[in-house]
Amino acid sequence: MNSSRRPTPADRHTPVLIVGGGGSGLTASLVLSDLGIGSLLVERHPSTSVQPKAHILNARTMEIFAHHKVADDIYREGAPQENCGAMVWLSSLGGDEPYDRKVLHRADAYGGGALAGRYAQASAYRHANLGQRWLEPLLRRHAEERAPGSLLFHHELTDLTEDDDGVTATVLDRTCGRSFQVRAAYVIAADGGKTVGRLRSIPMLGTPTFMEWINLHVRADFSPFIPYDDAVVNRVSSLSEDGTLEHCGVVPMGPRNWGRFSEEWTLMFSRPPGDRDAAGLDDETIVKMVRRTLKLSDDHAMEVQSISRWPVEGTVAERFRSGRVFLVGDAAHRHPPSGALGLNTGVQDAHNLAWKLAYVIDGLAGPCLLDSYEAERRPVAQRVVERALFSLFNQIAFTSGTAVVPGARPEWNRAQMTALFSDTPDGETRRAVLREYFDTNRITTAHLGLEMGYDYADAGFVGDDRTARPQPDPLGLTLVQSARPGSRLPHSWLRHGQQRLSTHQLQAAAGSFLLVAGAGGAAWLSAARKLSEARGVPVTAHAVGADGGPVDADGTWTRLRGHDEDGAVLVRPDGYVAMRWLSGCAQPADALDAALDAALAREPGGSAPTDE
Repeated sequence: MNSSRRPTPADRHTPVLIVGGGGSGLTASLVLSDLGIGSLLVERHPSTSVQPKAHILNARTMEIFAHHKVADDIYREGAPQENCGAMVWLSSLGGDEPYDRKVLHRADAYGGGALAGRYAQASAYRHANLGQRWLEPLLRRHAEERAPGSLLFHHELTDLTEDDDGVTATVLDRTCGRSFQVRAAYVIAADGGKTVGRLRSIPMLGTPTFMEWINLHVRADFSPFIPYDDAVVNRVSSLSEDGTLEHCGVVPMGPRNWGRFSEEWTLMFSRPPGDRDAAGLDDETIVKMVRRTLKLSDDHAMEVQSISRWPVEGTVAERFRSGRVFLVGDAAHRHPPSGALGLNTGVQDAHNLAWKLAYVIDGLAGPCLLDSYEAERRPVAQRVVERALFSLFNQIAFTSGTAVVPGARPEWNRAQMTALFSDTPDGETRRAVLREYFDTNRITTAHLGLEMGYDYADAGFVGDDRTARPQPDPLGLTLVQSARPGSRLPHSWLRHGQQRLSTHQLQAAAGSFLLVAGAGGAAWLSAARKLSEARGVPVTAHAVGADGGPVDADGTWTRLRGHDEDGAVLVRPDGYVAMRWLSGCAQPADALDAALDAALAREPGGSAPTDE
């Protein structure tokens, strides 16, 4: 990078250039549009993903999509709620051995079954289940409606330079072979690490490729082999002829029927890197291996739509920001799919970054606010990568409970699997022990605290109300909701007129701050109104319990908010608490103004410094 270089004349100008048209990039595009910021998205492929890929969208992600008016479409096109409640482990789909076609374990998963009540207390939104093959066109449709002509597929970034005033990108139109220049103030790299990270020399730190993942997208009727209709994922662990346990995920993908009657499926299995059975396998051999693992007969129809191979690693970018360039999604963090954390984290990256870019571009925030993106999101990514790696190996380790030993004689291992399902006291003991192993897998399927419990207080861009931080659950299973600065706004149902609203539905529009005061909060509301007009920062304000305000009918919000009737909570546009006042103060306008200055990295008094 040469910061003194004069920029070359550009063919197109845009405030934000988005590189990559997957889930993270498309989310960035539509969120920026809702915030009134123009963007240009370039994607090197001619279309959105042809692979089903990630499919579970957690409640925090659905809160974001609801705020940007796409959640209803996702729920409508995705799996019905009754088909999204469990994870099931099977010994095979076919086969005739005593241990074939058995249920090894079944667990409620991702807010389903017995988990539903706990998840409903945390969010107004449930998980969704829609593979990226169908999700990405939906997001693209919304993004293009909001920014016509601003999404360029089959266009590839080939070069990127930066100067004092912005960035100049060289983009290749892969359809006609012509290159052109794009001038932008900022770049969002949502390209999975394919180009931008390399151009900016940003290394990935952590565990490099340790296995090759192979996904098959198939059309088949598996309904005779799948015992449950609500399994989000079926995991097959079958004993092969040589006595080893082989694993394969069998994931229903709809798209019209769901559960065991899905028409399309993703089959997932892995191989060690560099092994002769890894990425170099031809398609025919892969199909034979999958059939063998599932113990499907050769005459059972299975139409292969596509096969993808990708390296599995556990890495985090050394930095999420390089000058005017910001990394999101797989460009910033990569890990195995265990726990369904990848796409969700990428969407949340884009959401965290977009409102900050919008405020800086509009001159309402100081440029240093953009430093908060890495400060807040990189620790989240690090935690996600660590958990995904641990979850993957924990899932594999459950086989210890079967008494099948790698390297043992096939006869021994077949005897262990037979004994596991025997109708004897020994069999009952073995199955009880196996359940103990499987129970640890709840760190993968029931990690509500991990999905929503992130805390940004340590990043330094929120206020401090001098209260103690709630002790997090080390397993990440439980969520302690808190209105402490840095925490996600707690969910609670309120009654406002004839409407039943979640606290997350109180913000009037994208990009607005939210002030929620107690019944004695008239002075806070007046201060919010005057400051919003004077500073140009939109603030939606409510006094819960006051005349005309929302009503806390069941007392949940009063319990969670942590302040008295004269106090208040200020919430950022991304739904995280910027400041909390435990009680009233003599000068609420001054207190609110100072909190907005801190949240927006402004000089005291509301000015936004321009010297970055």
